Amino acid sequence: MLPAPRVSAFAPLRHRDFRLLWIGLVISNTGSWMQFVALGYLVDRLTQSPLYLGILAFAQAVPRLMFALVGGTAADRMDRRRVLLATNLFLLISAGVLGLLTATGRIQIWQVLVLGALNSLVQSFDVPARHSLVPQLVEEREVLTAVTLNSVAFNGSGIFGPSLGGVIIAAAGEAGCFYLNAASFLAVVAALWVMTVPPQQAPSRAPLSDDLRESVQLLRADRRVRRFLGALLVLSFFGRPYIRMMPAFAREVLHVGATSLGLLQAAPGAGTLAAVLLVGRVSEARGMGVLLGTATLIFGILVAAFGVVPSFHVALALLVLIGTAQSLALSTANTLIQLAAPPHARGRLMGLYSMVTFGGFALGSLPVGAAADVIGVGPAVSLGGVIVVLLAIWFLPRLRDRER
Repeated sequence: MLPAPRVSAFAPLRHRDFRLLWIGLVISNTGSWMQFVALGYLVDRLTQSPLYLGILAFAQAVPRLMFALVGGTAADRMDRRRVLLATNLFLLISAGVLGLLTATGRIQIWQVLVLGALNSLVQSFDVPARHSLVPQLVEEREVLTAVTLNSVAFNGSGIFGPSLGGVIIAAAGEAGCFYLNAASFLAVVAALWVMTVPPQQAPSRAPLSDDLRESVQLLRADRRVRRFLGALLVLSFFGRPYIRMMPAFAREVLHVGATSLGLLQAAPGAGTLAAVLLVGRVSEARGMGVLLGTATLIFGILVAAFGVVPSFHVALALLVLIGTAQSLALSTANTLIQLAAPPHARGRLMGLYSMVTFGGFALGSLPVGAAADVIGVGPAVSLGGVIVVLLAIWFLPRLRDRER
């Protein structure tokens, strides 16, 4: 398959349904980033231990790993718009409960872990349905740009969400962030309600076990997809835990408070905006397989440097670059996997994508958190970046022209 022809960075927004979904996601993800920052701050405040940040991530990883394929199969067998309506309504209620427990002073660490696990279970169904819906809303040549715009909706919202989260934590406590996140889900629910989604391929009438077995067979049969997922696993497991460690990094290494933590969490989102302008031009010049490997390598170098930087302003600059490299890698791998998948199995492969990207990140946060308790947060983050660099060097020649 040849690289997709270059299209305008914002061309997918000319499609009404994609535009509605994208605007809803920008609003909702802003709230989700606020909750992400508040949740990490809450856990760090309750426990004063980076290990518990890793335990939270582990609690979120287990349901994602267990149900990712089931969620992907549901995205292929059910109406994706209805799946998304159900998942977003649940996440709205969950955020409200978390806010109420925190505001009344009844919140305990076990409750945070349980709610985190339940949310992750629901997101096992939300993520593959959302990703596999995109090709139904845009032209095939616009898929890479649409996927990158969706990355902007998530990571770009990370510019505003964490910054607002830090300010709100300082002014009203973590509960304010949780309540605002609950309200933000109304934007996605409203967008989904008024969308007119083109019909997807007729759902399979085969037993669920047959669809799950086909997912494994697709993975075994396509070396390209295995390599794309392998590169993502390296990036997510060893490199991306820097995100979850940020509250402890801000407190232990940079010695800053909630407002500055919000800026640190926001910086990678600014890099995502740069990625949407670069992705078409770079992939056309280099090929998407090479782009995936190169972005992963650069990401690892930047994470390794970030862990040893004691300056707040230098850390901010590095995080912007980290966000650019991370977004390029994730968007490119997402597109390569979607275009390699037969349409009737797109949801299942997006379930695998979700399992690797989030599950890998969440699982990796536990050993990084444990290492941080022993050697410090900064060295633990840098060690993960070094491992990404070494494995990316091995992957890069194997990804070259793998998309053809």
